[in-house]
Amino acid sequence: MTHLDLNLNPFFVPPSLPDHLLRLKSRMSRQWAAGWLILVAFGTALSPFVMSDQRNLLSILVAALALPAIVLLRLPMRNDLAWSAATMAYLIVVELLHGGGRNFTSVGYTGMFVLSYVAFCGTLYTGAVTRQRLITLLGWLLYAYAGVAMLQFVCSSVGLPVPNHILSKETWSYNSLGVEPSHAARAVAFTLLAYLILKRWNGPAWTLGEVWQREKRALAAFTISLILSGSSLAVGILPLTILMALRLRWLMVGFAILVVSWPFLETVEADSIHRLVAFITALPSLDIMALVQADHSGALRVMPLIIFLQSAKIGDVSVWLGGGYEAINYYIQGRLIGVGEDASAAGFIPGYVMICGIIGSFLFCHTFILRFVNGQTIPLILLWVIILANSAWNSQIFWYTLIILRAVHHFSGMPAHAGRPAVRRAGP
Repeated sequence: MTHLDLNLNPFFVPPSLPDHLLRLKSRMSRQWAAGWLILVAFGTALSPFVMSDQRNLLSILVAALALPAIVLLRLPMRNDLAWSAATMAYLIVVELLHGGGRNFTSVGYTGMFVLSYVAFCGTLYTGAVTRQRLITLLGWLLYAYAGVAMLQFVCSSVGLPVPNHILSKETWSYNSLGVEPSHAARAVAFTLLAYLILKRWNGPAWTLGEVWQREKRALAAFTISLILSGSSLAVGILPLTILMALRLRWLMVGFAILVVSWPFLETVEADSIHRLVAFITALPSLDIMALVQADHSGALRVMPLIIFLQSAKIGDVSVWLGGGYEAINYYIQGRLIGVGEDASAAGFIPGYVMICGIIGSFLFCHTFILRFVNGQTIPLILLWVIILANSAWNSQIFWYTLIILRAVHHFSGMPAHAGRPAVRRAGP
């Protein structure tokens, strides 16, 4: 009987997968589930799991399970573990020298997020997270953010309880699947840009017409989420993200349009646009009071950097090697306008610089950002610097974007079929 006869024979039973391939397939399914869970837990926030201090218990639980997942699922770690370990070792040494272990809770959070990052990298190496799976997941996240934002809008408009309400204001300020509206704007912007970069298969950047023609639904979901967030940050992120996905000349065109339309924007009555324009106008002066009057929320994000630049001395050893967590209190406490006297918060820039110094911060940036610079990732890195560099480094959105950046770099330069699980049916 020929091979063709066997396939047409209704009584022919194809050979099953060998046991070792079945085990491999099962393990890769669990690895994909782990990668999926890390992305979803870090990229979203559900109100039952978010505490009053904005900590997300779900993302913390997933981060705590990262090390067992690495061991049980046999996830390879390669250079990501070595660089991550060096970064964590530097942070631990600085804390021991300056804090004596008083802030090991914060160090522990950072360590859990780093292990989650390493675990996700392992799912990339095994091929469990393929490019197409990642594209599909990012697309569903875009639609989920838009869907929840619209549901919140409808419920708020008719007087029903707003689902997943965490930190947001009244009408036109919806947090969707973020902890707060600005977090949602950051997550959606980074998700869309990564989605578009992955979709073009390492080819040249699309034109605006090509993006609209091929990804209308993704653009619509992105726009809906940002508009309903009501965040002034979202107003700036919306055109910026789309421009980042286009060819370089579109950035120049966008900048020219912005310069020409600036006088008109200053007359717009929409509160979010008015605050954004006023804030950008005041930013070059580095005048803290002017920034506070323009937009207090935005001012709180740049105030620590301005204070640090005005207070730090380049000859101080701690500026280069780090001053520990207490350095944030030294520079910031009692100097933030509009908050309590004991407040001393600072985002990654300059907070991490205060703790680990310029050298330690460069090590962190090399480990999680600079190692992955190429033609595909440059737009993501530029967007990250603009909208996330001043975010708290122990936040889920911060690590969500670093994981997405790592994934885009992993797939850059690969052919379309690369990274698919190499499990084939036995037989002729």
